Amino acid sequence: MKSYRLQLIKPAELVNGEPRKLEKALTPTRALPYLAALTPENFDTVITDDSIDAIDYDAQVDLVGITTLISQVPRAIQIADCFRSRGVKVIMGGVGASAVPELVLPHVDSLVIGEAETVWGGVLDDFAAGRLQHRYQAPAFCSMDHLPVPRFDLLRTSSFVRPGRAISTSALPRIPIETSRGCPHGCAFCSVTRYFGRTMRFRPIEHVIAEMRHYPGAYFFLVDDNIAADRTRAKELFRAMIPLKNRWIGQFSSLAAADPELLDLARQSGCINAFVGVESFHANSLNSVGKRHNVGKDFGKMLAAFRSAGIDLNVSLIVGFDTDTPQTIRETTDIAIALKVHLMTLFILTPIPGTQLHAQLDQEGRILHRDYSFYDGTHAVFRPRNMDAAELEALYWESFARFYSVGNIARRFSNVVRWPLKHPVTPVIYTGMGNRFYRKAIQQRVHPLCGGRGVGVPRTHRADPQAGILR
Repeated sequence: MKSYRLQLIKPAELVNGEPRKLEKALTPTRALPYLAALTPENFDTVITDDSIDAIDYDAQVDLVGITTLISQVPRAIQIADCFRSRGVKVIMGGVGASAVPELVLPHVDSLVIGEAETVWGGVLDDFAAGRLQHRYQAPAFCSMDHLPVPRFDLLRTSSFVRPGRAISTSALPRIPIETSRGCPHGCAFCSVTRYFGRTMRFRPIEHVIAEMRHYPGAYFFLVDDNIAADRTRAKELFRAMIPLKNRWIGQFSSLAAADPELLDLARQSGCINAFVGVESFHANSLNSVGKRHNVGKDFGKMLAAFRSAGIDLNVSLIVGFDTDTPQTIRETTDIAIALKVHLMTLFILTPIPGTQLHAQLDQEGRILHRDYSFYDGTHAVFRPRNMDAAELEALYWESFARFYSVGNIARRFSNVVRWPLKHPVTPVIYTGMGNRFYRKAIQQRVHPLCGGRGVGVPRTHRADPQAGILR
């Protein structure tokens, strides 16, 4: 059987026309190690993370695979063009490329739209036979019953931030673990249901535990969009995780706060922080984007429920809704501070192609440009209802910076150390580290979740109004 050399690439985001480089990345990509695990042995596979690795365009490779988020699409196109100019075949896929296929297709030899599991083997067979198709459409969502263990061994783990020993006893970075796909909610701004569907699909719990056993003492990020979407199943998973003694963070819905047993089991299984998509404290904003399960919630009680179980929260909030005004945006930060939120992650509402929000704003003629390198949650890429785009961006950074001012950090940390927690040390350390990390990123005008450490390159270029337009 003939052998081939396959290079899988995670593109960086473009900043001022150049890829944003990191000193250290926070969490390895799961997509490419997972794709590598699905790849036949006659493909000698290497993985390159563009944000921490240099890409050698003259390397002797037969095939390049690139996976993308929407903000990475412009850089992915650059990479594809460079390899194709040297005669190397390029395949692209992922959430970003699947959302803008007509933009991507002229720059690739093949585009995979949707989940790659059902077509990847056939794509590689076609490549080997010299009949690579220009476009592959995944016919259905894949089964979660037989997912392989990702090939994290192909990554240069020294290039990732290692958690402190209070959180992890392993030399590995934070390891992403996937236990389910999909989300039952239909939020207008979210691309999850477009790509993964609204029907929840679950991996067998014994398979999840078997994968976790590969990483004793490691610190996990459970990447499910809602780890407790099925509470009965989540409790079963958490019970199975308890003997492993790993610590982890994950994404929860606010609805989880109503189940003390669920939260107690999550804490016993090692959960130290829950990322909760509150999105807004204002009911009219939540209703406007279909986030109705958060309407009428007592967010103070929600915070108390998680904390009484020994789990701190990272509260996700969005500004830029049609109901937002400069006053409501400032009030959002005021409320978060008053509620003694310890970690807040703020985004500007972003109309990702393929979402209901994008369709609405496009129909209304309010999308300002399609330079997708700016679709990163820190830029106003549409015309807001009650202010201009520049004012929205200014209010965003003002609000983020005020929440993470030295005074506010000091006040919330004094509150943290008084928690009545059953395992107090780890959440306190996590929250302290998180506040320091967020403050530094915000001072550099970089989103804290952009990927890692050493990202202090503020944007000086404005968006290209012609980018993303088919000619």
